[in-house]
Amino acid sequence: MKIALIATVFNEADNLSRWWDSLMRQTVLPNEIAIVDGGSEDRTWEILQELARQSSVPVKIEQRRCNIAGGRNRAIQLTDADIVAVSDAGSFPEKEWLAEITRPLIEDEKLDVTGGLNIANDVTPFQNFLAQLEPRVETGVSSDGIHPSSRNTAFRRRAWADVGGYPEWLTLAGEDALFTHELQKIGRKFFYNPKAIVHWSVRDTAEAYFKLVYRNAYGGAEAQLFWPYFRQRIIISLCPPLLLLSRHRFRHFKFRYRKNFSSAHGWVAGKISGHRPPPGWRRVAGILLSPEAANQLAGQQ
Repeated sequence: MKIALIATVFNEADNLSRWWDSLMRQTVLPNEIAIVDGGSEDRTWEILQELARQSSVPVKIEQRRCNIAGGRNRAIQLTDADIVAVSDAGSFPEKEWLAEITRPLIEDEKLDVTGGLNIANDVTPFQNFLAQLEPRVETGVSSDGIHPSSRNTAFRRRAWADVGGYPEWLTLAGEDALFTHELQKIGRKFFYNPKAIVHWSVRDTAEAYFKLVYRNAYGGAEAQLFWPYFRQRIIISLCPPLLLLSRHRFRHFKFRYRKNFSSAHGWVAGKISGHRPPPGWRRVAGILLSPEAANQLAGQQ
């Protein structure tokens, strides 16, 4: 069964070679690699071209202005593999990752999507501070409830096609969350394998972190996901003393408020100014579905 590894990159010149080395050290190598550069302004494209030339694995690369969803879809289109594994250039898989993230799909034809364990690397002072404030280890994950991040997932090509691919109409973020919610809604089978391990780094400054929180909330509003969570962020932003009811109480009050405000601000901005679902998309039992996903669901009824 043919396996492709796909990724998108953008301004990853500092991390690209290290990420590539982690791929080339895999105990099982993919049959092909496809990478789309979303229009990097540093030396990412030049480095990527050199790495592709030196690779022992067939590599297809392309540079185009696009968002993450568009880049992932295009990378998948550049391959013809039955199984697609997805990685991010800012994350670093352990050497058994590709074998473990694809093994359940190879062994069980009934499975459609796998996700693995993501471990945050805390190196900078800010990352260490955040580790003390927020949980850094995934807990309570199961095959029934997993929504894999696209830094650590694999799926069958047919499953990707069943929902029309990643939703390219989203502006900034949320594409992998909506993608997996659609797949679950139409009944595709997920599997969680904690042996498929990827290490990643959260933003290394508070300002970069707040920007990420804003962007994720903006995408959540566009995708119409996680409203209870964002509702709580909005309420806290409007009534900061509610933070005193948390387990941290007075500790790091200003930071916690800014995080809540960034999330609330992002959600409101996405709701007001964000993109609307394209024609043919519709909400079914709380989840936005593409025309392709809606047709799959209708065919099951």
